[in-house]
Amino acid sequence: MDIGTQVTFILEGQTYTGTIAKSYTNSYLITFTSPDPAIVDKYHNKVIISQKQGAYDI
Repeated sequence: MDIGTQVTFILEGQTYTGTIAKSYTNSYLITFTSPDPAIVDKYHNKVIISQKQGAYDI
């Protein structure tokens, strides 16, 4: 996947759509927005997701 690609992922039981901000060897940095202040406080609108098939390390 390329930088700027929109992706959908599940974080703490909620589905979010984000954008790939950076690509690493085996993972991606995803930026997203959330209306939940607890999620924003905990993740600062960024997560790293593993690109291994079937594995989503959040």
